[in-house]
Amino acid sequence: MAITRKIDLNSIFIFLFFAIFPFGQIIRIGILQPIDLVVGLAAIYTIFKKLPKPEAFKYFENFLILTIFSWVFGTLMFQRIEVFYGFLYLIRITAYLYFVVYVWNFAKKNLKNSKLLVNSLLMVSVISAIFGWMQFFWFSDLKPFFVWGWDMHLFRLVGTFLDPTFLGLIIVFGLLTTLIRINEMKKKKNYILIAIFLLISLAFTYSRASYLALFAGLFVIAWHFHFIKKVLIFILIFVGLLFLLPTSKNHSIEILRSFSAIARVENYQTTLHIFSKSPIFGVGYDNMCLAYQKFVGFQPFNSHACSGSDSSLLFILATTGLAGFIVFVFTISRLATNLVSNSHFLILTSTFTALFVHSLFSNSMFYPWIMGYVLIVLTVSLGGKVKS
Repeated sequence: MAITRKIDLNSIFIFLFFAIFPFGQIIRIGILQPIDLVVGLAAIYTIFKKLPKPEAFKYFENFLILTIFSWVFGTLMFQRIEVFYGFLYLIRITAYLYFVVYVWNFAKKNLKNSKLLVNSLLMVSVISAIFGWMQFFWFSDLKPFFVWGWDMHLFRLVGTFLDPTFLGLIIVFGLLTTLIRINEMKKKKNYILIAIFLLISLAFTYSRASYLALFAGLFVIAWHFHFIKKVLIFILIFVGLLFLLPTSKNHSIEILRSFSAIARVENYQTTLHIFSKSPIFGVGYDNMCLAYQKFVGFQPFNSHACSGSDSSLLFILATTGLAGFIVFVFTISRLATNLVSNSHFLILTSTFTALFVHSLFSNSMFYPWIMGYVLIVLTVSLGGKVKS
């Protein structure tokens, strides 16, 4: 009985993560995200049980130290009780990074566990797309959600995340994994069907950032399998088909719409303006709402645009400054040297490439579901050396 209980505690939070992942924002309770709670419990278990850490975890710790320092620096800058709102985001990123340790201890036991993790990630991508179609046919107009701070999306797959940009990236991750499986496995029929379903689902998100993320990930796969020309042809065909998608004279889903691009540029300018007020250590992780109110204008804390930026890199610059940005880049570069070239390495490199491109247009790197997804992919390729 004790052995069973131990095994459950060493893996239960991973499977709870997968179980609630596809339900996205619709099971949110106030400011509490159940997925954050699961990751937080896994992090607490990891810390109190003193689970072995991968050697590369020290680079995560360096970034955590910098984010903590930036938050403390921000408290001195703003001197308002609302800085503790940013402290909640600091707790979140700490929990997700310790979640890496928890998942890594499960993945490193055997290859079967690593495959199970990757298969589970593919499954949540597929289920998320299925939920997207359910929303598309039953609730195609999100205008009623505007009063709660959500955008008024119409005739787009937004799924349970209530945002086509993030659903699109989750679908892209699953699509990249599926395409790799098609090229590596003999029995391809089921994976071909999954790829077609995910590709059509992605198209109906009308998320151009997700389209670009797919193209970027495809080039990584094409480079590995040496079929660059085939990918270029596929991209041209896909782009051509995008112009055949139904728009119902709805400007929000036109492929060549310009208003969202203009809004994104304005957001970049605002974020850079905030960065200019404290370029060395930033305004504190994550004190963006306070920074908006002090340097730009009033922004309600319940606004979903308040605590982020339309670029993950600019978000890091604004909240942790040049110091944090340098440490972040160093962390990524050092993690790259601690990866092992196993059967999942191509999934990681294509997924991260897609994420990087997508994060230029959305703060996707720090979106809980995306962050958890990519960190799990990272664990299956992270070196097996244990940090004492």
